Amino acid sequence: MTENNILKKITIANNLKHFEIKEIFELGGFEFSSSQIKAFMAGSQNKNYEKLSEEQFEGFLNGFILYSRGPVDEPTLLPRTIESFIIGLIES
Repeated sequence: MTENNILKKITIANNLKHFEIKEIFELGGFEFSSSQIKAFMAGSQNKNYEKLSEEQFEGFLNGFILYSRGPVDEPTLLPRTIESFIIGLIES
């Protein structure tokens, strides 16, 4: 399955509009025009089809995380590995 197919499935499953997809790419560090986004969503047989690179797809996924939950400034809890390490130092 290609990155384009996965992108299409994610957008359909989450009922995302083209302007939302554009915003998600921008959050991931990529700026595309509406026509480029339509080219990513087009079928591989379409003359306007444009292949999505792995880096662009990764940017979309990172942007989608930010779009869905918002930015995380600071973790509120220590990760368990750090917490276990600190407890181990105290008990030694």
